[in-house]
Amino acid sequence: MPETVAYSDPVAVSQERRRGWLWLVALGVVLAGLRGATLLFDHSLHSIDGAMQTWFALDNFADGAKLGDEFQSYLGITMILSLLPGFVVLGETLWASTFAAYSMVIAGSFAGAYGIVWMVRPVPKSQRWMWAILLICGFYYAASLAAELLNHPYPATFEPGVSLRPLRGALPFFMLPAFVWSIRRVLVTGSPVPTFWLGVVAGLGLLWSNDAGIPLVIASLASFFLAFYRQWGLLIKAILTFIAGVAVSAFALVMAVTHSDPSGWWQYNFTDVAGDQFWYFGPWSRESRVLGITDLPQIFLGGQLLSTLSLIVLTTCVICSVFRRLKGRGSHVRGSAFVFVGASIVGTAVLPQIGGHIGSEYNAITFVLGFCAPIIVFQKALFSRAKPLMRRLPKLALTAAAAIAALAMIAIDAGSLVSNAQGTDRTVFHEKLGFYVTPKAAEDLAAIKRFSSELEERGFPEDQRLLSVYTSALDIAADVESPSPVGSLIHALGEQNRMAFNELLFSKAVAVTTIAPEYSGWAEWNTRANWSFFRNVRDLYRPVARSDQHILWIRSGGNPRAQDVECQVADWRFDGFDVVIKSPKTGVASLFFDREGFDASSRSALLTVTEDSPFTRSATEPHWSDFPRYGIANSRIVEVSAPVEAGEATRLTFNVMDGSAIGWAECFARVYEPIEFDALPSLSEGVDQLIAEAETGA
Repeated sequence: MPETVAYSDPVAVSQERRRGWLWLVALGVVLAGLRGATLLFDHSLHSIDGAMQTWFALDNFADGAKLGDEFQSYLGITMILSLLPGFVVLGETLWASTFAAYSMVIAGSFAGAYGIVWMVRPVPKSQRWMWAILLICGFYYAASLAAELLNHPYPATFEPGVSLRPLRGALPFFMLPAFVWSIRRVLVTGSPVPTFWLGVVAGLGLLWSNDAGIPLVIASLASFFLAFYRQWGLLIKAILTFIAGVAVSAFALVMAVTHSDPSGWWQYNFTDVAGDQFWYFGPWSRESRVLGITDLPQIFLGGQLLSTLSLIVLTTCVICSVFRRLKGRGSHVRGSAFVFVGASIVGTAVLPQIGGHIGSEYNAITFVLGFCAPIIVFQKALFSRAKPLMRRLPKLALTAAAAIAALAMIAIDAGSLVSNAQGTDRTVFHEKLGFYVTPKAAEDLAAIKRFSSELEERGFPEDQRLLSVYTSALDIAADVESPSPVGSLIHALGEQNRMAFNELLFSKAVAVTTIAPEYSGWAEWNTRANWSFFRNVRDLYRPVARSDQHILWIRSGGNPRAQDVECQVADWRFDGFDVVIKSPKTGVASLFFDREGFDASSRSALLTVTEDSPFTRSATEPHWSDFPRYGIANSRIVEVSAPVEAGEATRLTFNVMDGSAIGWAECFARVYEPIEFDALPSLSEGVDQLIAEAETGA
C-alpha cells in the first residue's frame, strides 16, 4: 500500500511529525487568541478572584521587587515567572496577566494531551498530533458541552480558575520531554550526567508552586528507581546527580528573586502559609480535614463524581504501573514516564488537601490523565489486536477527523467571541485594565483615579494612598502600590503578617476599600475571620462612598460610638463552650477573650465558631462555604464579631476540632451601631465631595 511505503520512509515520517507539531501549535495559538479576544469584553471585575492575585505577583516581579520583603507570591515563583514574558510584552495590564494565564493553561492542556498520546505506544509517530487534537476536542469541548446540557459539574477546562490550579497540574507534562531525554541518555550511555540537567529543570519546577513542586521531585526520584532499580550503582549516582541539579537551580532562582535574602520568603511559605491555611480557609467540618493518616481515604470518597473518580483511577493505575515495572514488565522509558507524570499529578491534588481542606476542586487536575490512564497502563492487552488496524487506518480519514475537530473548537470559541462582542454592555475601553468595561464601571474607575491624584497632589506616596482588603481593579485604576507585601488580607497568613496588615491602619493607609456586604457572602466571612482588622477600620475610618462591589473608607481620627453589652459564657465543655450576647440595640457585637489553660500545641487543634444570630437565622442560602461556621486562630487573644438585634439573643459556639482543651476565658462585648452602606453616595459622588471638602478646608 502507498501509505506503508510512505511511513517506512524516515524522511517522510520526520517531515510529517514536524508538520503535525506546527498544526498543533497553530491550533493552540488560535484558541488562545480567541480566548484573549473574548476577555476584552468579558473579563471579570470580581475582586475575590484568582486573576487579581496573579496580577499582583506579576506586577511586582515585573518591577523587580524583592520577593519575601517587598512582596510575597502566594502562587509560587516559577509558575508566575512563566507568565511574565507575555505580561510584560502585552503591556502589564490585568488583561495581559489573565491572557498569559489562559495561554499557559492551554499550552499545558495541549502538552498533556500530546504526552498522553505519546505514552500509548501503538499510536504511530506521525499520527500523534492528530490523536492529541481529537483528545483535546473530546475532553475540553464535546464532553464539556454534554455536561453543561446535563447540568453536571465538569472538571476539564482552559479557565485558569482560582490560584491557577490547572497550571499547577500541567507542570509534569511541561517537564516530560526533559525526563524522557534524561532517562534515555542514561540507559544508552550508562552515565548519570543527564540526570543533573534533569535536576536543573526539576529545581525550577520545585519552585513552580508549593503543592506542585514537592510532588514533582518525589515523583522524579520514584521514577528513577523504577528505571534503574536493577543497576544499583547507576541508580545511586543518578539520584545524587539529580539532587545536585535540583539544588543548584532552585538555589540560584531563589537567590535571584529574593535579592540574596530568602529568609522572608522561607518564613512566609513554609511557616506562615503552611501553619495558617489549615484553619483559615473553609470548609471547617471534621469530614473536610485530614487530622491523621486514617483520614486520608476521605480525599478519595467525597466531592464531585468525575473529579473523585479520576483521582481514584489514576492512583490505582500508578500503583499498578509501579508493580508492573518492578516485575520487569512495560517499557523502561514510557513506564517510568507514566509513573513520573501520574504520581506528580496525584501528589499535586492530594498535598493541598492534607495541608488545607478536602475539596474535589483539587482532584479536577487529575481528570484527563485519570480517564486515559487505564489505556496507557494496559495498552498491550488493549491494542494487541487494534495496532494493525490503527496502522491501516486511512491517513485521510484520521486527518479529516482531526481537521473537523480543530475547526469545531475554533468555531465554538469564535462564536463565544462574537456573542460577547455583540451582546456586551461594555463600551468603554480602560487602558490600565486592558479591556472594556461598562460606563458605570468606567465612572467608578475614573473616580478612584481622581481620588489617587488628589492624594498625590497632597504629597502622599503611592504606597500610602489605598489599602484594599482584596486587590481589585480599583487599585490598578488608581495606579497605586499596595502598602502590604501580601496585597490582600486573606494572604496575610501568620500572626506577624496579620499584625503588620493591621498596623497599616495606624500608620500608612489614608484610605481603605472593603467588599460591600451584600456583594458577596465571603465578605461576611472575611469580616468575622479578621474582626480585629475590621474593628480597627470602624474605629479609625469612616465610609464615604460605595460602588456595586466596594466601600471606600477614609481615615477619620475619631472613634465611633459603641456600647458595652452583656456577654455570658454558657455550656462550658472541655473542648468547647457557647457564648450568648444580648443587646438592647441592633448592631454589630465585638467580642474579646483573653484565654488561659487552652491547648493549641497540635496542628489539628482547629478552633471553629458556629454562629446562631438574626443574620444566620434569616439567611435563605449559605453566604460562604460551611455557613454559618468559620475558623479562627487558636490563640490566647480571640476577637470575633456577630450581628445582634434588640430583644434577640445571638449565640456563638466555640469548638476545638480534635477535642483539645479549649481553656477558659472571660468574655467582654460592645456593640457598634449599624452602618447604612446603602445610603452612601456613589463612588464618583463621594470622591468629588471629598475633593471639594479638601479644597474648602472643611
